[in-house]
Amino acid sequence: MKKFWMALAASWACGMAGAVAAADAYPARPVQIVVPFSPGGAVDVLARQLAQRLEPRGYTLVVENKPGAGGNIAASMVARAAPDGYTLLMGTTNTHGINSALYASLPYDPVRDFAPVGLVADNVVVLLANAEFPASTLADAVKLIKANPGKYTYGSPGLGTVHQLAMEQLKHAAGLDVVHAPYKGAAPAMADLVAGHVPLMIGGIAPAIPFLASGKVKVLGVANTEKYAALPDVPLFSDVAAGVAVRSWIGLFAPAGTPPAVVQKLNADLKAVLTDSAFAQALQPLGMVPIYMTPEAFGDMVKRDMPAWRSAVEMSGAKQ
Repeated sequence: MKKFWMALAASWACGMAGAVAAADAYPARPVQIVVPFSPGGAVDVLARQLAQRLEPRGYTLVVENKPGAGGNIAASMVARAAPDGYTLLMGTTNTHGINSALYASLPYDPVRDFAPVGLVADNVVVLLANAEFPASTLADAVKLIKANPGKYTYGSPGLGTVHQLAMEQLKHAAGLDVVHAPYKGAAPAMADLVAGHVPLMIGGIAPAIPFLASGKVKVLGVANTEKYAALPDVPLFSDVAAGVAVRSWIGLFAPAGTPPAVVQKLNADLKAVLTDSAFAQALQPLGMVPIYMTPEAFGDMVKRDMPAWRSAVEMSGAKQ
C-alpha cells in the first residue's frame, strides 16, 4: 500500500511538472481570438486593440471573425476547440447571457463549455435622438413619449440585443408606448437615425461619435449602471426609472478543460494590458471602459447575471 501511495504521489508530481512546463512554454505558436461579429464592429476593434498590446508580451495573435446567430456560431466553434489555450473567444453579454434565454436551444453551454479568462471591458449603451427630436433630455423625452403613445419609433442593432433589452426595460418601468424597429446591426440603424427615418436609437456610443460631433444626433441617456466619464452630464436610465440598468460587457474565454496554469498566464497578461492607462485612452472613443477581473470573479459574474437576462428577455417578448 505504501508503494501505491508513493507511486501515486510521483505520478501527481510529474503531472504538475508537465502542466507548469506547458504554461512556461505557452504560447509556443499563434493564438486565435474568435470574434462573434463582423469586422469593424466594436467587439472586433476591441479584439484587435487587445491583440496589439498582447504581442509585446510574447504572443502572436490572429483575430478571426465568425459572425452569425447572435454570436452562437463563434461560441460553438470555440467550445469544441482543443482546450490548449490556442483558441479563445471574445465573448459578450449575448453569447454568455442573453442567448441562453433568447434561443430555444444553444449548440453550447455558456458555463459548462468554457473556462473564463477575464473580463476585458464594459460597453456603454446610450439612447440617441435625431437632432430634430423635440426633447433634449431623457426626462423630457419620457414625458413626450408618454404624451404621444405609439407615435415614436426607436431603432436598435437587432432583436434580443442588450441594447433592445435596455430600452424594453425602460419602456416597461416608465410606461412608454414606443415602437421597436430592429436593424441588422448598428450601422444601418445609425444611418436611418441621422436621416430622420427613426427619431430614436439605442446602441453603443462608437458609431455615433462623428454624428455627435457634427450635431446630427444627440445623447439622451446612458443605460449602464454607472455614468460614462466622457459624458458626465448625461443622465442614467435609472434617474428616470428606478432600477433600470444593464451591463454590456466583453470578455475572454477559453474552452473548458484548458490547463489552469495557461488560464492564469493569460489572465496575468490581460491584467497588464487592462491596467495600462494608454489602453483605457484607446478605448474611450469606442465607448468602452477596461475592467480587470480574475477568472473566478468573471465566471461568477456570468453565472450570477443569467437569471436577470432571462427575466429581461421574457419581459421583452423577444425570441429567435
